[in-house]
Amino acid sequence: MLRSKLLVGLGLSAVICIVAGCSKQESESPPAPPVPPKAVKPEAVPSEPLPPPDVKPMTSPKITVPAPVVPPAAQEETPAQLAAEARQLERDYYNTPDFQKRVGIIYNLSSVESPETIDAMSRLFMNEHDTELKVELVNSLSDIDGENDKKLTILTGAIRPDQPKDVRLEAIDALADTEDKRAIQVLQGLLSDPDQEIREAAQDAIDQLQSNTTGPQ
Repeated sequence: MLRSKLLVGLGLSAVICIVAGCSKQESESPPAPPVPPKAVKPEAVPSEPLPPPDVKPMTSPKITVPAPVVPPAAQEETPAQLAAEARQLERDYYNTPDFQKRVGIIYNLSSVESPETIDAMSRLFMNEHDTELKVELVNSLSDIDGENDKKLTILTGAIRPDQPKDVRLEAIDALADTEDKRAIQVLQGLLSDPDQEIREAAQDAIDQLQSNTTGPQ
């Protein structure tokens, strides 16, 4: 009887042990396989810059510029040549009926440095009948240096009442431009002129000359 109980007990123990062992094995999961380590990409190592090739800089060929050729100084004209030039321009004036060409001749003539120039200007003024050309002739007298004696003679005739008004007004301005005190006496004769504009222009010229005058030239 006792043996039967022992056998039963041992059987139960074995059964319990087997059941317990199986449960333990079922509860324990097999270990996961090891994960291989992630490959690490090596960082790019900056390479050192290569030295520049030994290239010699290009140089432009040296250009030699020749020195400019300076012409010899023009030979200065003699007084006789200048006088001849003034007379030639006077002849050209008479031979040229074109208005613009005559104006150009007047300017060219006034630039000739010769006593013959003022004489030619005087003759041209006396023989000219065109008012505008007479004005140009009077105006060009201011471009001539000196020769105030001859200038005053020409301008005294240019302010006469028988001359066109524009010519007279231009002559009054030219008298003031001479800066010669002798012109004051010439202008005083116009202070009683019938034309008010002539009187006022004469007075203005006198005031200008009195503020800045020189002796005879």
